[in-house]
Amino acid sequence: MSNKDYQPEFNVYTVSGEGKNSYWTRIGAAFAHRDGKKGFNIVLSALPLDNKLVLIDYEEDQQRREDAKDKNQAA
Repeated sequence: MSNKDYQPEFNVYTVSGEGKNSYWTRIGAAFAHRDGKKGFNIVLSALPLDNKLVLIDYEEDQQRREDAKDKNQAA
C-alpha cells in the first residue's frame, strides 16, 4: 500500500516571516504509522529554506482552504 491509499493526519508547511507578513508554503504531509505505534512518517516534496516546519490538522486545513477558495470566487 502506498501513501496515496490513505489520508494524511497533517499537512506540513514551512513558514517565513511573522504575523500578517508571514508566507505559508505547503511542502508535504504527515501520515500516522500503520502499525499503531505512536509517531508519523513525514513525506516532503520540498525542503524548507529556514528551520521552521508547521503541522496543521489535515481535515481542518482542507476545510479552511475550501472556505478561502469559495470566498475568493464569490468576491
